[in-house]
Amino acid sequence: MHKVVAFDLDSTLIDENNQIIGGKDTIDRLHQLHKLGFKLLVNTGRLDHDIQNICLQYHLPIDGRISQNGAVIYHNNKLQATLLDSSQALQFYDQVKDLSIRVEMNTISNRFWHSDRDPDFPKEFYDSSHIKADFKEIILNQPVVLFLLIGNKDEIESARQLVEQKFDQLDAVKTSETSLEILARGVSKGAALTQLFESMTLYAIGDSENDYSMFDIAEKAYLIGKDKHPKAKNIHEILDALDEILKIERQRP
Repeated sequence: MHKVVAFDLDSTLIDENNQIIGGKDTIDRLHQLHKLGFKLLVNTGRLDHDIQNICLQYHLPIDGRISQNGAVIYHNNKLQATLLDSSQALQFYDQVKDLSIRVEMNTISNRFWHSDRDPDFPKEFYDSSHIKADFKEIILNQPVVLFLLIGNKDEIESARQLVEQKFDQLDAVKTSETSLEILARGVSKGAALTQLFESMTLYAIGDSENDYSMFDIAEKAYLIGKDKHPKAKNIHEILDALDEILKIERQRP
């Protein structure tokens, strides 16, 4: 039975300036858990190169990397991905590309945009973005992992309903009140963890709806912020969760 701590990146491990929340104390707790035999996994919507970059920058003892909200997994020096069906990706893109909502698209290693992002949007550690006026040629020639839609609440909800009503091989997952990711059906952070470990005691830490699939399978779940999940304990920051996990572990007989 593996003991696993899985945690999100943005607003969980790192802040809006890409700094570790809790600083040296958080890094110290992660090293303590690793020494106690826990497997540590970053489980994020970012691309894999951003996980790799932050782990190297802060010397984090990470045992696996789950990126793009469960669609891409790096473990034991192997990378695997669950891709969008190309025909449904094309159909979906045709229906949203001319809307006022912002449409972005990810492959395994790159992000594709129609125009530059707002400078206040969270920045990548490694810039893998490319500006393309049209994504059709890319969809036909490269494996696509997901679409990211950015808009107001009404636009996001309309896009979500579009996916649910018309695309049987796609799922729509809110990553915030103003963003929606379109992935292959069945992809989630929780599904990626169960794919990696047949049996595990999981402690999951996150801050938004796309983390709920981790919470559903966790022994203990920690939700940062004021949202609610039936299995999750609300906390202020990741350090609170790490301290509690260490306390639980040290009290085991």
